Amino acid sequence: MSAGPLIVLENAHQRLGVLPELGGSAAFWEVKRAERWCPIWRPYAPNPERRTVANFPLLPWSNRLLGGGIEVDGQFYPMASNRPDSPFPMHGTGWMHAWTIVAQSANHVEMAVEAQNPCGYPFHFSARQHYWLEDQVMRMRLELTHLGAQRLPYGLGFHPYILRNPAGPDVRLQFGAQAHWPGEKGLPVTDPAPLPPEWDFNVLREIGSGEIDHNFRGCDGHMRMERPDIDLRLDWQTTAPHDLDTAILYRPAHNQWFCYEPVTHITGAHARPGMPGLRLLEQGQSMALEVRQTLSRITP
Repeated sequence: MSAGPLIVLENAHQRLGVLPELGGSAAFWEVKRAERWCPIWRPYAPNPERRTVANFPLLPWSNRLLGGGIEVDGQFYPMASNRPDSPFPMHGTGWMHAWTIVAQSANHVEMAVEAQNPCGYPFHFSARQHYWLEDQVMRMRLELTHLGAQRLPYGLGFHPYILRNPAGPDVRLQFGAQAHWPGEKGLPVTDPAPLPPEWDFNVLREIGSGEIDHNFRGCDGHMRMERPDIDLRLDWQTTAPHDLDTAILYRPAHNQWFCYEPVTHITGAHARPGMPGLRLLEQGQSMALEVRQTLSRITP
């Protein structure tokens, strides 16, 4: 898939790049410090073997889909992997589509896509994606409407790659959570369990080292990240849905970036009884996910 044209939104404090034709992905997000643009997210880099972007939309589900497909109302829909490096269907299909620009200004872009049976999957949906820059606030929003006659389960998420500072001092992180799903390679294998002390970020602290790729529950929709090297405090609030209590933290073994992903359902929810967190949408029904991120300085 070609990267296509780059759309840049910019104001006095921040700028954001979007690649509509490359899965509606973000190319970069930067904050201005002393007339210099400093990256907040991992910037886009052309790579023929593996896509490297700053953020991308997760729809019509989040992360891995287990069980070889989905069963709804007694009918099984087989679904093969959509990536050569994964045995499972991965990250939905939003990142695979070329999105169309619907509206664009200096501080807002709206993109749209309609997909019918992508990759042979049963889904038929239309989706809209927005980015806004408002002074020192960046908002992003996903909206999805089911168009098919048969009701189907849907989920949404964002997948930003938030930069760390390998040279130190490291990123500090805080987000409310009450428990996590023990798992292997990002796949929950049991019921929720208490947080290990080293994974408890209810108090602001350095993000630490070692791999975490787990689903967290009891989240309050708020995340704070601080990067002392660029005097940046980022306050994240998931504003829709208002009762979203699930997030994924992916901290790779390296210390270059991490992912904090607001998601409407846990990984593998399609294969669990009741498909927890997924929305069974009838034809014409919709769902949305919106995040508000506020930039400020750590020092007064």
